[in-house]
Amino acid sequence: MVDIKKPWQFEHSVDCKAAKSFVWQYWTDVSNWERLEGEAVEWIRIEGPFAEGTSGATKIPGQEPHYWRISQLQAEFSATIEIQLDGALFLNKMTMKSISLDATRITQCLSLVGEKASNYAEGMKTFETSAPQGLVKLANAIETTFGSV
Repeated sequence: MVDIKKPWQFEHSVDCKAAKSFVWQYWTDVSNWERLEGEAVEWIRIEGPFAEGTSGATKIPGQEPHYWRISQLQAEFSATIEIQLDGALFLNKMTMKSISLDATRITQCLSLVGEKASNYAEGMKTFETSAPQGLVKLANAIETTFGSV
């Protein structure tokens, strides 16, 4: 059974000048993740549609693939992706909220849960710098694409 305590959690947001439906469509197209990550990943794959229960994997150069699963999804609003660790789960929840007709606030909440989650907490702190940079990069890519549609 997973412990609901979260020994580590980090949340941040960015505003994006694009309609929420477009932001959702862009983010749920996993091929966009690969383009955004560039050389940091060899590949990112999803085994089916972007839907609750669907699995995928991310291959970082020099490492074995990291397997993940979409554990929660509310279409055009939020999705949680979980990665199983030894005795813990790493959760990445993305939420999209309209702030105007053509603007969306994207919020990312990263957390650890489970009996051994505290064993991973210190190593996750790197996300407190890299995740906000990645979210800004995502918003910029969405705005560029939205502006050309």
